[in-house]
Amino acid sequence: MNKDFFCEVVSRQMLNEDTALIEFSCEQIASVAVPGQFVNITCSNFLRRPFGIASVNKQTGTFKVGIKIVGEGTEELASLDEGEGTWILGPLGNGFELSSDKYILVGGGSGVFPVNFLYEDLVSKDKSVKVVQGFRDKSQVIMNNPDYILTTDAGDEGIKGNCCDGLDTLSEDDIKDATILCVGPMPMMKAVSSWADGHGLDCYVSLEQRMACGIGVCLVCVCKIKAQEEGIPFDHKRCCKDGPVFDAKEVIW
Repeated sequence: MNKDFFCEVVSRQMLNEDTALIEFSCEQIASVAVPGQFVNITCSNFLRRPFGIASVNKQTGTFKVGIKIVGEGTEELASLDEGEGTWILGPLGNGFELSSDKYILVGGGSGVFPVNFLYEDLVSKDKSVKVVQGFRDKSQVIMNNPDYILTTDAGDEGIKGNCCDGLDTLSEDDIKDATILCVGPMPMMKAVSSWADGHGLDCYVSLEQRMACGIGVCLVCVCKIKAQEEGIPFDHKRCCKDGPVFDAKEVIW
C-alpha cells in the first residue's frame, strides 16, 4: 500500500541554474521503489508535484529526485535545504519490466532522472546498457556520464541533433536484440518509438502527464491507448495508476 511519509532532506545539489537534485531520507520508499516509479511531493501550493525517482540507496534508506524549476511549486521544492522536510506520497505507478539482458536507455529533459535510476539498477544486475541523452544546449546538460552518447540541438556539446541522431551512432551489435526504454518529452518519445519500430526493437516509454492525486482517483492524467477490444478505436488509461510505463506500440501519439 502506498503511504504518505514526512521525508527530511539529506542533501541538495544545484545541477544548473534551474535544476536541483534533492536527496530525501525515507527507508519505506527507498526499500521498495523500482525504476520507473515516481513520488508525489507536497508544497505550499494546492496540488502536489510528481517527480520520477532518480536514484535509490537501500543501505542508507534514501532516494533522490530531480526538480526543474518551472513555477512557484517547483521553485519552493528546489529550495529545500538539508534538515528541512515535506510530505511525500510514494512510491507510485508501475515501473519498467527489466527481464531482458540488453538495453538502450534514452532520456531527454527531466527524463534523465528516471533514466539514471534505470542505469544504476541495470548495471548492478550486470545487464548490457547503452545510454543516449538529448538536451537543447550545453547549459541544460545534467546527469551526464562520459560513457553516454550525448546530443544537443544546438550542437555546442556532443552530437549535433536529437536522440535519434544519437541512436544512429550505435553499432549493429549494440542494437541487436536490445530493448529500448525511453523517458522524456512526448515528441522525443514518439520519435524514439518510431526509430525502435523501424529497427524491429521493443520500446517502452514513461508518459509524462499533468497529475493531481497520483493514485488513479482524479482522472487528470488519462491518456489514449490503443484498445484491445475489436471495434473500439482507443481506450483511456491513467498514467499514474496504469502507467506511467507503457509499451510504445500501445500509445496513440
